[in-house]
Amino acid sequence: MTLLSRYTVKLFIKIYLIMLTAMFCMYFIIDMVTNLDRLSNATPDSVSLLDTLIHYYGVRSFSLFNTINSAVILLAAMGTIAGMQNKHELIALHSMGASPGQIAKPIIVMAVILASLGAANREFMLPRYQETLSRTAQNWNGEEKIPIRAKFDHRTDILIGGQHAVMSDRTIINPRLHLHQPIGMFPRIIEAEKAIYVASSNENPDQPAGYKLVNVAVPTELEKYQSAKIDDQVVIYTSQDNSSLNQNDLFLTSNLPLELLVAESNHYKYSSTKDLVALLKNESLDYGAHLRVQLHARIVQPILDLTLLLLGLPFILSGRNPNIIFSICSSMVAMVCYYAVVFTSHAIGGSGYAITPSLAAWIPLLVLIPAAYFVTKHIRR
Repeated sequence: MTLLSRYTVKLFIKIYLIMLTAMFCMYFIIDMVTNLDRLSNATPDSVSLLDTLIHYYGVRSFSLFNTINSAVILLAAMGTIAGMQNKHELIALHSMGASPGQIAKPIIVMAVILASLGAANREFMLPRYQETLSRTAQNWNGEEKIPIRAKFDHRTDILIGGQHAVMSDRTIINPRLHLHQPIGMFPRIIEAEKAIYVASSNENPDQPAGYKLVNVAVPTELEKYQSAKIDDQVVIYTSQDNSSLNQNDLFLTSNLPLELLVAESNHYKYSSTKDLVALLKNESLDYGAHLRVQLHARIVQPILDLTLLLLGLPFILSGRNPNIIFSICSSMVAMVCYYAVVFTSHAIGGSGYAITPSLAAWIPLLVLIPAAYFVTKHIRR
């Protein structure tokens, strides 16, 4: 690594960390104005408020980093070049024969590294804290009752709903099932006192995922009912076939997670690419076009992060305009256009009408890469 590259990388990292820290602090301060009282009320007596704040904002740092990383990369690059120009270092470099491409090369290399770090954050850190990130400040401990939206299990054609959900013990209060087709001897409506969601486990592969219905009110006299099947697969277990159930209990097999009934939009937002593929293959779910857009967008996101840098950096590095303020404003306009193209394309693809979801995710690349090439031609080797 040359002396110029080491100096540029050191300055870029310094400005990047300063900007990232500043944005984190701004977010924490603004969010605390609204949520500090809610977090205080949701904190149990055995836990200090400081521990709650560290946990709450610690996990949200990963989500915030995922949101602002690409923009901070461009802002840090602009700050690096602006700092060098302010100290008249660019003039000295040009007089020594250094081209704009040589100056930009270490910045681009650092952008590739940071874009890869952002991809690793999406694939490993966000899925790890998915459940915590889905909790709001007022329901931080998960003990509040949350209204739920009834949702179809497309594998069994059963509408699963209820009055409330309590996420701390993964329970639905007063669950109500609507069977849209006859299943065994059971009536079209099944009601119970509560339903406990049981996830599948690698430790116990014989235990299917589903909901344990406790104290079933409708139908009555469950001892007269037998387990019901669809296509030779048991859908509703009774105590006669499942020793873990009491006489008034039922077990509904379902691959529809409880999180989808209370936080559908957040369930895939913090999922890894592997989890997104699994959701699309899940026969119980029908996410539609928006999930397919997110899956393809996840693949192209690292390239888009680098494209944003290549769109904004040439305006300040080309040296065609001596006014640094004008160059920075031009880079900011390029950033706004970048996000407008991405968000508009994803919104149209998510509707599922005008364009296909895969095309919606790849259109930003088809538009922005030629634009980036057009503006980067000002950086000559």
